[in-house]
Amino acid sequence: MGISVIVLIFFVIVGIIMVVVPSLIVKKQGRGPFPYKRSLSIGVLLLVHWVLWLSGFYALLPVRVADAIFLPVWFVLCAFGAVFAGLEFKNNAAFAIPLAGFTFVSFVFALFMEGLSQM
Repeated sequence: MGISVIVLIFFVIVGIIMVVVPSLIVKKQGRGPFPYKRSLSIGVLLLVHWVLWLSGFYALLPVRVADAIFLPVWFVLCAFGAVFAGLEFKNNAAFAIPLAGFTFVSFVFALFMEGLSQM
């Protein structure tokens, strides 16, 4: 079994956890308080970064500029996402778990892109 299949299985497991656990928390405890604004903003920034990458926005930029901002921005967003997911867990666990999962998937994908760019 190749590494890509193992990573795919791992992503599927993380995706299921990101959906099932928060729904169980909401079912048991209710929606809880509104998430912190900083946690929402990091989630939105991660989502915008994914949309920009998937739409090919970084391909429109000059190569030096894209190389200078693409991976560093992604790693910084992942670091902030991990920190704010940890802080958010005390306030609203139903939002913190998907944020942590999305951050983790983004981090693993950023490591993959870093390794791919070094080939």
